[in-house]
Amino acid sequence: MTAPLRERCQFENTIYCYVFPFGQARAIRRALRGAPERFAARAPEGKPSRYAAGDAVRVKDAAAIQATLDGRGMLRGLAFTPEQWAYCGRTFQVERQVLRMMNDAGLMRAIGRTVALVGVTCDGVERTGGCGRACPLLFREEWLESSPSELAAPLQNRGYARVKPLAELLRTLDSDGRRDGVMFSPAMARYAGARFPVHKRVQPVAATWWRRPGAAWYIFEGLRCLGEPLGGDGPCHRGCGLLWHESWLELED
Repeated sequence: MTAPLRERCQFENTIYCYVFPFGQARAIRRALRGAPERFAARAPEGKPSRYAAGDAVRVKDAAAIQATLDGRGMLRGLAFTPEQWAYCGRTFQVERQVLRMMNDAGLMRAIGRTVALVGVTCDGVERTGGCGRACPLLFREEWLESSPSELAAPLQNRGYARVKPLAELLRTLDSDGRRDGVMFSPAMARYAGARFPVHKRVQPVAATWWRRPGAAWYIFEGLRCLGEPLGGDGPCHRGCGLLWHESWLELED
């Protein structure tokens, strides 16, 4: 018998399920999904940005962005992270608007007038930083301006890999639908048998969200969580990179 595929965020267990009270609160919310709407709290969507998917935008200069930040380095509650400064002055294409997202504590929150940019992720320009998830960096529209300039050149991918057939992949999961502590999301099943460019091999640099740090994992270029595995709590527009275990893939040199 194969393991069940559950409607959960792939990182739910590894990020916050052991952190009181977030794991307990998530369990209560899941139990109330079938309850009346007044008990099943759901975060509303934030206001749309004036920039839409496909628009070319320039990340403003560091001085202009710094002028928008409060004493905590935030604008309307969203931080401009250290990884974002390297993208100042460069032009990118808007990937999508972000209207609601689940944060690292497992709480869904509304996000207003914010977008994600194509190829701009938390692992930085050289793909060497961050916690390993390669999540898109989020930009308030105040940090951007329309630009006719040429788009920044994309980084070359690091080879290709084909996802193994679903039946073969499911046999590697434990009774809770996980491999080495990381869940196989139901939405990932649609990619079985397909071939994708590799964004990076993920190094286990953040032990707090890895149950077994020695595992070999990969993230594909442009292949991200669409937020639907959250079921009644979703969708989430954050767009984290999906983690693929080495045993689920046929890697090409």
